[in-house]
Amino acid sequence: MLFSRRTLRRRAATASAVAALLASQACRSAVVVISNRTPQDLQLSASIDNGPLQRLAIAPGDSRPLFANSSAKLRSPDLTGGSAQDIPLQPNCAYYVGLRPDNGRPALQKLGLGEGATVPWKPLDKLPLETAESGVISVKILVDDDEQRPRRVWEPLIRSRIDKASEVLDAHCGIRLRVVAIDDWRSDNRETDFERTLTEFEHNVLANPATVAIGFSSQYVIAKGRVHLGGTRGPLHSHILIKERSQNVLEPERLELLVHELGHFLGATHSPEPTSVMRPVIGQGLQRHAGAHNQFDPPNTLLMSLLAQEIRQRRVRDLADVSPATRARMQQIYEAINPTLPNDPAAEHYVRLMQTAGVQPLLEDTRRILAEIVRVADVRKKVESRQLAGGGAEAKLTGDQLLEFYIRQAAIAAKQSRLENGPRAMLLALGIALDERGLLTKLPTTSDILPHIEGQQQRAARIAAVGQPTMHGQAELAQQFFLAANLVAMTGSQTARSPEMLEHIAEACERQTLGFNNIAANRAGLVFAYAVLSRRLSLDELAQRFTVESVLPPLDDLRDGAYLPELEKDSAHQNAALFQAGLNALEARFTALPVYQKPLPTSR
Repeated sequence: MLFSRRTLRRRAATASAVAALLASQACRSAVVVISNRTPQDLQLSASIDNGPLQRLAIAPGDSRPLFANSSAKLRSPDLTGGSAQDIPLQPNCAYYVGLRPDNGRPALQKLGLGEGATVPWKPLDKLPLETAESGVISVKILVDDDEQRPRRVWEPLIRSRIDKASEVLDAHCGIRLRVVAIDDWRSDNRETDFERTLTEFEHNVLANPATVAIGFSSQYVIAKGRVHLGGTRGPLHSHILIKERSQNVLEPERLELLVHELGHFLGATHSPEPTSVMRPVIGQGLQRHAGAHNQFDPPNTLLMSLLAQEIRQRRVRDLADVSPATRARMQQIYEAINPTLPNDPAAEHYVRLMQTAGVQPLLEDTRRILAEIVRVADVRKKVESRQLAGGGAEAKLTGDQLLEFYIRQAAIAAKQSRLENGPRAMLLALGIALDERGLLTKLPTTSDILPHIEGQQQRAARIAAVGQPTMHGQAELAQQFFLAANLVAMTGSQTARSPEMLEHIAEACERQTLGFNNIAANRAGLVFAYAVLSRRLSLDELAQRFTVESVLPPLDDLRDGAYLPELEKDSAHQNAALFQAGLNALEARFTALPVYQKPLPTSR
């Protein structure tokens, strides 16, 4: 596995600003991993989704996945003291059977991998369709021009190695490999750096028609120790490069190296377990012992199985397309593994990948919606100019009507975005579109991510086009409302709702206090954002019926019965309880608005 420190630093800056952007979705059918840490073969019976018992045999050191939708249970008299009692298992967790130190009897234990004490099952009413081909990864084999053996020799050897690796992956996560193309490429013999050779391989070789291109390079002699024997960039990356030439490496060790890199391709990281194929330094003669075979440790078996579910059920071929729930669970596992290998950057690298994987599609959708707002604003201005020049009737949109027009257009654009991103991307885009004063660039929680959405030239063009949309005739109220909505989408509700955030906003406005009207608009924006993100307020409704008064009633009516002091740092600290009570009272008033009085959707 290759880990570019420069890439890590670049991604870390973005990841820290957008980690809260990715909200979890309902889990798809889950996986449970069972590992045998006893010296004997393990004979178990498993019930999947309350179905009939199935035999489960696990060799010493091996791990096996159980895929289920609503429940998974084990039955073994050895584990329950001779009784036929079922042992319920939790979804997306890993267990192992080990010998108790007090009596030497086998016992089942759950590995703590960042999950809570109790993990509920979330069965799907309708499972995604899986076909015989949905669990197959297509492979393109390539050898470089330094391969000295004739094709009739190397092709069957490498094909056989791929087939054996496929069997290992199938046993651990249900993914199989199929060779669909064989080719060669010319490598630069002057190059001695493995990472640059991988870059060369990526640039010069297309993976098509396969999902992944695996290059076997004879340019390098395999050396012992902690050096690059093979490399790829991360889960589902399109290219894997492996060193092939050596006089001292046997075929079982070449297979181990291939399985190791394919493990990285399927989300596995380095493991501290000395017999795992994912240990940081492989080789060392482990595969030369009689009966030795490639084994994945339980955390990596779980990681690969989670990603395999996405491949089979959602046909994902890119990490950015993996569901937020799966990415979040994989990140928990990487974070749990990371302390076990303090000098190895692998798990940290994968944490960063999980944090940033879903960001790019969300940023793309945000940019698209923002661009559409600017486009319709520009078109509106040109139409109005032509009407004015032609002496036609004035049909100019201003103030509150202009804001309502933008909200409806943004909702229409959001409907064309990815299903999981539409509402969040719309809130992010609107907060930027209406931020004429650049307040978001001055807030510590949002400033890092804004350059990834809008450049300086784009900002100038946007400000010139959008004009002065208002709420109740005040542009500042519109800015504060959608600034708050943007913060919920960007940082999460808890951070956006904190009194400290109001202080940051006041500082960005270069004021010591925020008046009642601005604070009221802020709280109304928070409630609006929650309703949009929870789908209580749908994009269709926003596109068809959004009005300013439906989400922000006249502010004079709110003053009665809502105690709220002016926001001053001293008084906010001295009267923290009263201040928070006032904020809560405002939120309660907005939550009670008729537009929000409908049940939350039960499904998406």
